Amino acid sequence: DKSKLTENAFMLLNAPYQWGGRSAFGIDCSGFVQLVYKLNGVLLPRDASQQALKGQKLSFIEEAEEGDLAFFDNEEGAITHVGIILSNNRIIHASGKVRIDRLDHQGIFNEEKRDYSHRLRLISKLF
Repeated sequence: DKSKLTENAFMLLNAPYQWGGRSAFGIDCSGFVQLVYKLNGVLLPRDASQQALKGQKLSFIEEAEEGDLAFFDNEEGAITHVGIILSNNRIIHASGKVRIDRLDHQGIFNEEKRDYSHRLRLISKLF
């Protein structure tokens, strides 16, 4: 149930970022996604690049629904970041802390920095 999934994600809003973390005391992007999905009965691998191999790939961001996963790559093309898509072109993800930012076909737009923080690579629908 995708509404429960986003409800669980919001419970972690503002949790501090910690590389390798998997709790409200400190969490990284893939740990955040892994924990939220686990609370909803879906087991995912630990790393964003492994999580990207799961689910059905979508061709366009317009096809995405709340609860789908968005993956982002670095300059070398390796998947290094993941977040959970919300309604109204938003994404919840762990970057500095668990936060909500704008999402479009280019990637995550950080309103505070007025710039893109992550470049969109692919979108995956898990259920």
